[in-house]
Amino acid sequence: MVICFLLAHFLSTYIIKTESTSTNIYSPSFELNLLSLSKSQVKQETLSFCSEYQKIGSGGYVWQNENYFHAISSAYLNKNDATLVQNSLNHNNIKSEIITIKFDEYHLYGNFNSDESKVLIKAVNCPIQYYKQLYDIAISIDTSVYNEVSARMAVNDASNTLSLAIDNFMLLYEKSEIENINSIKSLLKKIKKISQNLCSGTLLNNNQTYSSLVKYRYLEVMDTFYNFLNQ
Repeated sequence: MVICFLLAHFLSTYIIKTESTSTNIYSPSFELNLLSLSKSQVKQETLSFCSEYQKIGSGGYVWQNENYFHAISSAYLNKNDATLVQNSLNHNNIKSEIITIKFDEYHLYGNFNSDESKVLIKAVNCPIQYYKQLYDIAISIDTSVYNEVSARMAVNDASNTLSLAIDNFMLLYEKSEIENINSIKSLLKKIKKISQNLCSGTLLNNNQTYSSLVKYRYLEVMDTFYNFLNQ
């Protein structure tokens, strides 16, 4: 009886100790409000409109939501901002629809030390932080705070910040065989590639504005992040 009690006490102490050292790497939930200019159940049909939208500064990114492919102009964390832009479009006889996409919170539990935790937290929050930077740049272009030269410089700065966080993660977990870590690694490689494509300045069509290109790439980032959270 005494032996059983001592064994139970030892096991409970061990379990409590293990849980107390576990770290929660966390990315909060949020909603992203997409401004859709048109939709179709046929992707190619939506794509055919996007190049025209991109001429006037719209992102023109195809985002699938339920059974429709939407031509997305831009995306907003604050729904009031999306509504203001929608009202402005209405005044110009351009019909639009606001689609609210829920991004679930993300958790990664493990026995990570302080340095590992800092690297991981930055890594899993890279997509939303990069989106915020590109969103601000797009707004600055549209409000004439930035010209194209200053916008490109801001894009390069955002890319450098992103690359630093990603490179620190890759260095730390270069040879990792942990499934969740490798999933994050795959996500970050895709985000970095999008960033490189934006920095190259290559337009999707000859008449695309730079503001449109920035919006297209931040929409691509968020679509990639959404698919990661829902895989």
